[in-house]
Amino acid sequence: MIFAANWPQTVRGARATIHRFGAERVHAEWLAEAAQAIAGRAEPCLIDHRLDDGDQGWWIHGDDQIVGALCGRLIKLADGTDTLALVWTWLAIDARWRAYGYGGASVPLLEQAAELAGAQIALSPLPPDNGVALYFWLRLGYTPLRDVAVRPEDWPTGLPSDALWMQRRIAQRTT
Repeated sequence: MIFAANWPQTVRGARATIHRFGAERVHAEWLAEAAQAIAGRAEPCLIDHRLDDGDQGWWIHGDDQIVGALCGRLIKLADGTDTLALVWTWLAIDARWRAYGYGGASVPLLEQAAELAGAQIALSPLPPDNGVALYFWLRLGYTPLRDVAVRPEDWPTGLPSDALWMQRRIAQRTT
């Protein structure tokens, strides 16, 4: 995993804004339900585990309040290239705010933050039995991978070995 000091603090979009977690521990009453929703039938995917793994966490803001949270990390692919990748490790919307488009609106925001930190592609691992997640990532332009070039030390803790990995190239902006 690459610890990037150049993640921006806040990324704003038309529908949502993401803001990095501070040093304080993350708490919200809906996080436990979200952890189970992410995992499907598997053991809950706790945000504390993601943060303990060194992932960067972000609050998703919409309609002037926190509506969700996400986590990701930057890794160097194990394919012999110098390709830097964003790996999504957690994305959840408070159940009261689902179906308002905040999840989909937050994806390009974290991709933008990762691009500023040097990433060229985004990878999203999915539990093998989470069809809702598969549909979500397909709708956002991610495609399934046959093989993933992630080193064992960069594999997210608790992710099953039969996870389905999705990928999308992060648009390289010209400035």
